Amino acid sequence: MSKHQLTVLKGAVALAGILFLTLCFTAYQSVGGSGFDNVLAEPWGLVTLADVMLGGVCMGAVIFAHEKQKRVAAMWTVPIFVLGHVVSVVWLLVRFLPSKGVNR
Repeated sequence: MSKHQLTVLKGAVALAGILFLTLCFTAYQSVGGSGFDNVLAEPWGLVTLADVMLGGVCMGAVIFAHEKQKRVAAMWTVPIFVLGHVVSVVWLLVRFLPSKGVNR
């Protein structure tokens, strides 16, 4: 992957993370924390939550496969299940999409 492609990829991941945080902030401003209770009351809300958790398990597997120290991997993975995939975005930017060393 070229340096330019890596920069574009990092930008796309960062933008997706920022858009997600903006969406979360807007939703919280709109209905507060009670809106999540309404989502979980619906069957598709539970399916969506299960989908997020499945993504957390998969992302955790990627993190554990990539990180050398299992303690560090756990410190990245556990917050995914509390804070969501914004943690995955940060990990991707920090670990998987390095600024230097385009070809590994």
